Amino acid sequence: MIPPCSARFFISLACISCSSWLSAALPDEQTDQQADHQAEALVKKISPNTYQIGKVILNKETREISMPAHTNITDPKTIIEYLLVHYNGEKIHESLLTTEADPTHINIAFKLLNYQESLELFRERKADGSISDQYTVVAEDIKKAARFSVYITWKDDSTEKTIPVTQWVYNQASKKNMPATPWIYNGSYIYEKKFDAKLSGSIITIIPNIGAIANYSGDDRDDDNLWSPSANTPEEGTPVKVTLKPWLAVP
Repeated sequence: MIPPCSARFFISLACISCSSWLSAALPDEQTDQQADHQAEALVKKISPNTYQIGKVILNKETREISMPAHTNITDPKTIIEYLLVHYNGEKIHESLLTTEADPTHINIAFKLLNYQESLELFRERKADGSISDQYTVVAEDIKKAARFSVYITWKDDSTEKTIPVTQWVYNQASKKNMPATPWIYNGSYIYEKKFDAKLSGSIITIIPNIGAIANYSGDDRDDDNLWSPSANTPEEGTPVKVTLKPWLAVP
């Protein structure tokens, strides 16, 4: 039997320090005891249901994850491939938004709130390491637990507004904003004891990237000349709050 949400949260919290992806994000010279202490200190309780990991806030009841960010590329004529990257990331020149939140902390939040990694958007590898034509088969319950929505909150003059981030992403072919579509948590990967999302700064991407923490699931995701900021995107550098929520609509 699956434990209730609160129980799953504390089970996950107890397992943080022994996870390989967290170990990959910590300095190599740390002892196991130091790594355990740092892992325990990462998650701070700030209210009965709310916890903080660095700049990331998570709610164990609503399963929402939020973090501060800024608008980055806002010119409607500029093609974007990423939704959110770290402000020192490799893909800052292709991203709608940037954040100072650590990709490792964001990944911890996903895991603590029991989002499940799904690789359904990526093709399987053959025995020789080459990419096959077959997409990874993922169970329906895992798919459901991997899906989330992205909302943006910002101040327009003195008025606070919140909208789905898809209203800031424009499809150059259809001449419409991105449709309401779930984003899929895939969790990035570890290579040579390094967490790739931490190295690259890639957090949420529109064009498929297994190294990012999450990906856009639309059927038009492979076209890297399709997306640009919507004309109503606030000017570059505007402070915003990014909130990730469980996907509730029918996929």
